[in-house]
Amino acid sequence: MAKIIKAKVYRYNPDTDDAPYYQNFDVEYETGMTVLDALLDIQDKYDSSLAFRWECRGGQCGSCAVKVNGTARIACRTKVEPDENLLIEPLEKMPIIKDLVTDMAQTTYRIRRIRPYVSRDKLPEQHPEIIHAEEIEKLREIRKCIECSACISNCPIVHETWDYPGPMIIRQIARLELDPRDVEDRVAMAMNESLYSCTTCRMCTDICPKKIDIPGLAVELLRAKAVEAGYPLASGQQGFIDSVNQTGRSVPEKGIPLLKGIDTEEFLVKNPQGRVGFFTGCLIDYRMQSTGKALIDVLNRNNVDVIVPKEQWCCASPAFRTGDLTTAYASAERVTEIFEAAMEKYEFDTVIVACAGCGKTLRQDHRPLIEEKRGTPPKFMVFDLAEYLLDVIGEDNLVKPKGEIKMKITYHEPCHLGRGQGVIDQPIELLKMIPGVEYIDDPYKNRCCGAGGGVRAGQRELSMKIALTKREYIEATGADMVTTECPFCTIQLIDILKESDKGIQTRYIPDLLAESYRLGDEE
Repeated sequence: MAKIIKAKVYRYNPDTDDAPYYQNFDVEYETGMTVLDALLDIQDKYDSSLAFRWECRGGQCGSCAVKVNGTARIACRTKVEPDENLLIEPLEKMPIIKDLVTDMAQTTYRIRRIRPYVSRDKLPEQHPEIIHAEEIEKLREIRKCIECSACISNCPIVHETWDYPGPMIIRQIARLELDPRDVEDRVAMAMNESLYSCTTCRMCTDICPKKIDIPGLAVELLRAKAVEAGYPLASGQQGFIDSVNQTGRSVPEKGIPLLKGIDTEEFLVKNPQGRVGFFTGCLIDYRMQSTGKALIDVLNRNNVDVIVPKEQWCCASPAFRTGDLTTAYASAERVTEIFEAAMEKYEFDTVIVACAGCGKTLRQDHRPLIEEKRGTPPKFMVFDLAEYLLDVIGEDNLVKPKGEIKMKITYHEPCHLGRGQGVIDQPIELLKMIPGVEYIDDPYKNRCCGAGGGVRAGQRELSMKIALTKREYIEATGADMVTTECPFCTIQLIDILKESDKGIQTRYIPDLLAESYRLGDEE
């Protein structure tokens, strides 16, 4: 007997319907079925009036993008899961023509506005015109876009305002900026298109059918060119950069810093099963000292030696994200020197981070940069705490927390941890190990909170709009507490939830684990 899946499809005909509604269909599942196959099956067997766009069925035309279970994707390349129901809706932020067909005028207007063609001031000197391979290589990846607009529908910034045209448009500007034939000032154009509104959350890359790294290859590239051209950063962003250059930290001291408050660099245990260095990052050192101590405690309880070099330097994530590459490169070299020296002195090869932004920066920015400069990457490996405990130490070797924390807890996945580093399930698995915790999954747990990419520092009003949408998702879970693994996300969530009447707390996962261990000691 064939397996039947339930498909719930958005329906609306402005000419005949008073309001949108959803219609349910039973779809006979076949191995390898795509969402487009399901829609064609519905149209063929149940209702030929169901409207949706499609053309090539080969993932090249970009016309079949729809929201599938809350996320915009191209229907012809999105597989139907046999054990999950389907929710199919039109793209966000676009008026409905009928059912799943949207009016793309907002998008096409923004494409026309940037003049998406090579702008020239003279004719080619020869025919055919020669463009060298090294010039083509710079823009090979960002030329793969099929303009499906899925990234625009999913973009948390576009969700709040059309002042930002969306990832697809910024990518097009970067493509033209890199084209050696184009003479227009594409950097100025990008600035006019709110280049610094992007939080670099990487949602666009995650759902892109061509997996184009728009934040790295387009947004941050154009920001670096803007800084090089003399465009000033917002005062909040420049404040971070100045502080890094002057003190090695992106924020001023508040209380006794973690590194000044500890008496030793060595936190050792008997019969260790591992030894790691701890890169604190600025906020753990200067703002969230108790979280840093909790991380050391959790690792020690799991029989891991922890080395905390007293001399540390900012990873310069704010500089990488906003385009100040002079500061960024100098910091990358400084951090590498400090931790390679500590490696030799204390004999470890693994560095643990407590900050999602630091982890992404050390792995994806420092590593290739240092390798390009000296021919070899940094000698140490970098792990998030949850990733290290579950993937390196292993669940079977963990000392399980025993103290009960009886709460309903949900999780906010930091963009730079989940999409940035691929650490998705491990923090949740740690949460579930704590006795008494009732984990509540948030279907929008990986939705950006608005703190990253320099947006909280440079455009606080926009950042708060994104955060308020995030608050709605968290409140909808009915949880007592939201946990996360990023200092910036933690501060952002505390700010928005203190205005809520739901009484939802915000905690860092290492703090919760350390509390459970302590409660277990008292029993």
